[in-house]
Amino acid sequence: MSFTLLDVILFLGVSQGIFLAVTLRLIDNRNKVANDILSITIGIAVVMLFGRVVAFRIDAPWVGYVAGLVDVTIFLFGPLIYCYIRRLLFQETPAFKLSFWHYLIACIHICITIGVYLAPENVTAFIKEIQFLPYFWFFAELIGVISFIVYTIASIRLFQKHKNIMKHQVSYVLAIRRYALYLLGAVSLCTLLWVVSFLSGVFRIKEIYTIFNYELVWISIPLFIYVIGYYSLRQPEIFRIPWRPKIKEEKARLKPDEIQRLQKRLKFFLQEEEIYKTPDLSLKVLAEKINTTSNNLSWLLNQIYQKSFYDYINTYRVQDILENIDRGLHRKQTLLAIAFDAGFNSKSTFNKAFKQVTSQTPSEYIKSKRVA
Repeated sequence: MSFTLLDVILFLGVSQGIFLAVTLRLIDNRNKVANDILSITIGIAVVMLFGRVVAFRIDAPWVGYVAGLVDVTIFLFGPLIYCYIRRLLFQETPAFKLSFWHYLIACIHICITIGVYLAPENVTAFIKEIQFLPYFWFFAELIGVISFIVYTIASIRLFQKHKNIMKHQVSYVLAIRRYALYLLGAVSLCTLLWVVSFLSGVFRIKEIYTIFNYELVWISIPLFIYVIGYYSLRQPEIFRIPWRPKIKEEKARLKPDEIQRLQKRLKFFLQEEEIYKTPDLSLKVLAEKINTTSNNLSWLLNQIYQKSFYDYINTYRVQDILENIDRGLHRKQTLLAIAFDAGFNSKSTFNKAFKQVTSQTPSEYIKSKRVA
């Protein structure tokens, strides 16, 4: 039994997929809402790849039956990717779920496949006589291709929506957005290759099908797994979530209307007055500005924004620096001068805050902007 280069690539994809699917469930303080969907999606990709490896290597009747059932995964991959991207980018409560109708085609495919395999001999002979299966597999692949296109476009639109909403926000969201971009790029490549392969096969364009064939589609699937594997090693914090204390209503220090009032005051002094640019800004000074006590302000920042005073203020300072970098101000002034103008009073504090907010050093961020 000989193995081709394609088999080796698929086997590596299967191996890494199994490793990631298990590892993502063992990460401490993991982003369970998103990671559970991701584990299922990777598991489906593994099943698809494994089915491709063994389907043509084992000469047994049951292999064809199993391969037919495995094909149902093509109708699950798209909805799950969309659900994962939404859970990753938008932390909704309760967690976002797709309705049953998104999985209806998969259910129909399973029922028809099982029905054909369990049909009596006379029915099976009739099915073969009318050549039902070739048409069935053709329409199944056609619907699978359409499903991939629809959910890929929907996922890209989600990404764009998140980009517009979070335009003026920072934190680790920048790292997550970059990860989502590469992930969507891998999924889009899989979709494009499958579309080209399908169309060239339908219209029998040998010149195109020789290059963009079904095997190339299978090679693209491990790319999706490799992107996740790379980021799980390079930036594991993407797959975790910060601990957020639950606020018990009976222990709330401030009433809802008081919280809203202070939030409006904070927004005014930070976004309009840009008080964060004051180097010696303290909790006491800011509390006096918004007409409250230091304890009330500290509670508000810790419980509502889940940040300490300095982390909260430094977030605005880093955002100010990022906007200046985007405008190219770093080409006219030193980065440290820009940092001091934003309110930082030391290089070490600036570097630490910048890395905490963007998951990159200032030089790495500037380099990534050049590449982009």
